[in-house]
Amino acid sequence: VAALSRIIEFWNLRNKLNITGDPCAQNATWAPETANPRVSCSCDATICHIIHLKVYALDVSGEIPIELFDLKELMDLNLGQNVLGGPIPAEIGQLSKMQYLSLGINNLTGTLPPELGNLTKLISLSFSSNNFNGPLPPQLGNLTSLQQLYIDSSGLSGPIPQELANLKSLQSLWASDNQFTGKFPEFIGTFTELRDLRLQGTSLEGPIPSSLRNLDKLDSLRIGDLGGADSSLDFLGNQTSLSILILRNSRISGQIPDEIGTFLKLQLLDLSFNKLTGNIPSSFQNFPLLRYMYLGNNGLSGEIPANIISSNLVSLDVSFNPLFGKLPLNFARVGLSM
Repeated sequence: VAALSRIIEFWNLRNKLNITGDPCAQNATWAPETANPRVSCSCDATICHIIHLKVYALDVSGEIPIELFDLKELMDLNLGQNVLGGPIPAEIGQLSKMQYLSLGINNLTGTLPPELGNLTKLISLSFSSNNFNGPLPPQLGNLTSLQQLYIDSSGLSGPIPQELANLKSLQSLWASDNQFTGKFPEFIGTFTELRDLRLQGTSLEGPIPSSLRNLDKLDSLRIGDLGGADSSLDFLGNQTSLSILILRNSRISGQIPDEIGTFLKLQLLDLSFNKLTGNIPSSFQNFPLLRYMYLGNNGLSGEIPANIISSNLVSLDVSFNPLFGKLPLNFARVGLSM
């Protein structure tokens, strides 16, 4: 409790918390889940443990106070969208009961401490939109309970460690806009619980492994800006739950498989800036929910399917392809690039 009081004073939160004296004296009844800032305690007559701390988007600044790591019972820490700077202290590894850790949208710097690997109960980890440098620590592979990992736009670089193959429970992986290098990780195809995968704007090299075909629970797949070897679309076929499929600028060659026409939940399809050839499959007439289709800057040829414009389509780009044919009269309501 003394550590919490020092943190409250350091960030000038006492008036915002609307409490006086010992924050645990009221057993945190003043802190509903929607409160911000929020402190929640697990207390009895003799012991008070702080288990939840949220200080979200309140413009708190400076480095992360060392007193924070005296709160050994913390299970949920949300310091997102502030102006925090400096490195993540190695002492964060002392918070071994942590399940939810959010440090995203700050100005944190330095390398990620390997001690993050001590937080083996983590379910969700977010440090997106910061100014870190260096690689992902391989110790993150210890976090085998992790379901959500948000590390996009965080300044990271280097290869993605093979140890991350242990994260079999992942449902969301956002890793775009970092300077990751090396081959696209084959092991991502073993993350069969994935619903949302985002790997755009990195320096990763193809090909996209065919093992991604195993990810049949995907709702959103966003890959882009790959170098290296070309890929085919052979890794697609079983992802019939997809609502968003973005493979822009991924050095994809060959023909578009008919199987994509079975992805009836698609709302956004972007295959632009690749090396695709052959016809637009006639099965592309089957998308009842599709709103955005981008096929521009490829080598697609032949006739545009007559009924490619569904009732929900609002934007279609087939420009810079040697295509021909007439679009139906209702194309006038669609944002069209040819």
